[in-house]
Amino acid sequence: MAKPLDPAEMPKLRLPKTFVPASYTATLAIDPARDGFDGVIAITGEVKERTTVIWLHGKDLVIKRASADNGKPITITPRGEDLLEVRGDFTPGTWVFNVEYTGKLDPLNTTGAFKQTYNGAPYVFTQLEALYARRVFPCVDEPDSKVPWQLTLDVPKSTIAVSNTPVVRESASALGKRFEFAKTKPLPTYLVAFGIGPFDIVDAGKSKGGVPVRIVTMKGRAAEAAYAAKTTGRVLDLLEDYFGMPYPYEKLDILCIPIVIGFSAMENAGLVTYTEQLVLLDPKQASWKQRRSYIGTTAHELAHQWFGDYVTMAWWDDIWLNEGFATWLGNKIVARFEPAWHGEHSELDLRMGALDADSLVNARKVRQPIDKVDDIYNAFDGITYVKGAAVLNTFEQYVGPEVFQRGVREYLKARAYGTATSEHFVAAVSAAAGKDLAPAFATYLEQPGAPELETKLACDKGGAKLELTQQRFVPPGSPEPATQPPWIMPVCIAYERDGKRADTCTLLTKETDTVALETKKCPRWVMPTAHGRGYYRARYTAGQVTKLRDEAWPLLSWTERRALFFDVVAATRYRPRGVRKPLPKTPSGKLPLTLVVSIVPKLLAGGDRFTVGDALIVPIGVDRFVADDQRAKYETWLRMTFGPAAAKLGLMPQEGDNLDAETNRGEILRAVAWYGRDPALVKKCVELAANWRDLPVAIRGLVLVIAADANPDLHAKLLRDIKTEPDRNRRDEMYTAIVGTRDAKRVELALELLLDPKVDIRESSSMLLQTTSEPMRKVAERFVRVHKDKLLERLPKDAVTGMVGFVSMLFAGSCDPALRDETRTYVLANFAKLVGGERVINQSFEAMDQCIASRKLLEPELRAFLGSVKARKPAKP
Repeated sequence: MAKPLDPAEMPKLRLPKTFVPASYTATLAIDPARDGFDGVIAITGEVKERTTVIWLHGKDLVIKRASADNGKPITITPRGEDLLEVRGDFTPGTWVFNVEYTGKLDPLNTTGAFKQTYNGAPYVFTQLEALYARRVFPCVDEPDSKVPWQLTLDVPKSTIAVSNTPVVRESASALGKRFEFAKTKPLPTYLVAFGIGPFDIVDAGKSKGGVPVRIVTMKGRAAEAAYAAKTTGRVLDLLEDYFGMPYPYEKLDILCIPIVIGFSAMENAGLVTYTEQLVLLDPKQASWKQRRSYIGTTAHELAHQWFGDYVTMAWWDDIWLNEGFATWLGNKIVARFEPAWHGEHSELDLRMGALDADSLVNARKVRQPIDKVDDIYNAFDGITYVKGAAVLNTFEQYVGPEVFQRGVREYLKARAYGTATSEHFVAAVSAAAGKDLAPAFATYLEQPGAPELETKLACDKGGAKLELTQQRFVPPGSPEPATQPPWIMPVCIAYERDGKRADTCTLLTKETDTVALETKKCPRWVMPTAHGRGYYRARYTAGQVTKLRDEAWPLLSWTERRALFFDVVAATRYRPRGVRKPLPKTPSGKLPLTLVVSIVPKLLAGGDRFTVGDALIVPIGVDRFVADDQRAKYETWLRMTFGPAAAKLGLMPQEGDNLDAETNRGEILRAVAWYGRDPALVKKCVELAANWRDLPVAIRGLVLVIAADANPDLHAKLLRDIKTEPDRNRRDEMYTAIVGTRDAKRVELALELLLDPKVDIRESSSMLLQTTSEPMRKVAERFVRVHKDKLLERLPKDAVTGMVGFVSMLFAGSCDPALRDETRTYVLANFAKLVGGERVINQSFEAMDQCIASRKLLEPELRAFLGSVKARKPAKP
């Protein structure tokens, strides 16, 4: 038995740099039918100073033997949760540690090395980000430990093995077959990957640079990889063109995994893993949404091959250098791949999503200090992904796209196959721009929150001047934030000059400043969010909005019109269910609900999926605030407002549909048939659902939700059939439909599936967040309270934030002040100790407080607005 070690002697967060690895050579014997695996690893590295203790990471590994190449004895003892204490007489110089060990294959979580069964055949996959490599290898599991790996896999004869690099030798082994893979370029531990199983491999050709591309699917699914095989190489070509350099690895495999939890795809160098639903599409009826999702995900993951893999962040506080950049560039690549998909609107959505995430006082900084392990898991959130991307957009606009691209290329060249920090990146862009951007970048990266910009126009004989005032944007309901310095903000302004549009940009460096507008007459209108890219909110008066709506509208781009609308929506203090929009800080910022509604027809005229989607934000979002005695008027208004568009689009997809038409049909039909309860459309959905499996993918899920709510017999049939439905996409649609009903008893029956051992809870758990009204949310909450222990036992525990994310969003989803304190107390007492719990819970309940404050102001206006609507019984079908 190992001698007990004082916990104070063990590393807390990072390992000491006493030993620095230089390379790993590992052989794993893995039979996917077993529960564990055998491993042998040689860890070569340098001991920096004489010591008797070296620390490695290792979790759930059983050490069988350990030795050093130089003949000196060593012992390895597991300590704490995930540490290995290596004892010996270590002198400075090069050492090689040889370790024989065994590990586990996780049957539930999709972390470390995990096993899954598909069509009766077992498979093994890996997910090693962020701290899961230590479950597969004894190693220094930190991102700045970036060295070459040489991996060999012994597997059963009936299987194929894939990894980061090409196979250099295949031979017989005691287990069946041996796959020896080429030594990798330097990689951090979290990017090492492999897969084992009876795969089908689809040749996807080569990129223009000659890189071989393959799609690796579960056995029998090759035909569904056709779209991925056709398009992946083109995405890679576009990325090589942007970076001005070849793809940095020998090959590219896209590996499908039946089910994943906590991630949808992972950028492992040369072996990118995806949930099957993103890659495997019905070759006859794949929807445009599915195709767009594959291209978007692939652009993101392949951007990582440069940003994250080729150059890796030195520590997890700079994970935004991976995720923010891949989100930012991935969007650009999608726009170049298919201009008709309106990439400029997607950029605006990134900005608005970031401002939304930043509307919480409890929001993280982009570069949040990593003080404990929970901070690493919490770092994979909207601040990292979308605020990181929005900040990059802001500075790209400020210095110019060509200058910014030159900085990116120089950064990669300087840090090739190494690690980097935010300082390295900002310095490269600053050098390209010929100006020091570090102080401005720091205000966005090193402090939380987002600015709100208020403008005041003053005109006299000296000309026109615009006073700009910034403050932190804090919605009602949130606590007062700590004082922090003003942002150094690139601001671009559009304004009227002699009946035409003029633009000017400035750098706002203090709380209040003035910018001169070049015009002889006082401008009739000013818009402070020109191009919709600056990272700030605009705060308008009703008069300013009216002029932009009625006079400036023809001179604004659609992204600017949408940016205006988002800010006006925010200023109504409105927060729709499931869509968190930022809200203004003080009562003086309140804008009337009728002003928002007046812009809806203008947005509908845009006709694309972005403008039509925006037009529905308020009409659908206020559903949760509609009183029972106003429900009939609300439904009448929806049918009157959107019924004509629904009739024009029709229920079924049409030949020649594009992504916009497909998306608009679903959104508008949802508004009219589900929220507006149009009887003719509901009846048609019930009729179509008789053969729902054969419906086009683009409309199938929505039809099923509407029909299952209207038809109890269909709901009962779905409950019975879901356990035997073989298709993952259809199962997901069935879960959404059976829990999406307005009938409490039927929701209770659906939730019982969460306790059924024959049902994969990794799929069914999504039902907890898919109820469609406050009464049904309460049903789900009661279910969790009653079955908490059983649910915690069954649910995966290693996903980022895990169960606590589901619980916080479910329990804090109420907008009822009477429930707030008891609910928060319960959640803290029962779930705060889960991974990432404290921050997630605090953020969820701050959002609830914002909703409560918003509801108090919005409900009277909504009642007054609906009071002018004459309720009508819908025409019988």
